[in-house]
Amino acid sequence: MKGTARFLKRNRVVVLFAVAFLIYVGFTFVRQELKLRQLKAEEAAAQQKILLLKEDVEELKSELENASSPETIERIAREKLKMVKPNEIIYIIQENEAETEGIVSEVSD
Repeated sequence: MKGTARFLKRNRVVVLFAVAFLIYVGFTFVRQELKLRQLKAEEAAAQQKILLLKEDVEELKSELENASSPETIERIAREKLKMVKPNEIIYIIQENEAETEGIVSEVSD
């Protein structure tokens, strides 16, 4: 025991430096571990977003393939261009003065 006490008295600066270094290494390790966990969570979120975007791309590709079909052209003409077939009647029902909603009713001959 005397030898250890004598060593500590003679080398206080070295011991304090070693303890300070070990504390610094410990804090650095903990901080890096927290950062690593955060980055892994961000990576998982990015991977999920990539999967969703790939699904969107596949959906848009299938829409693009079907865009030249007569049914799709007719649907777009009706929805976006408000076009109607002959003998169809369009009824516009006003629910509010600020909001107007159009409802198309088809009349077939």
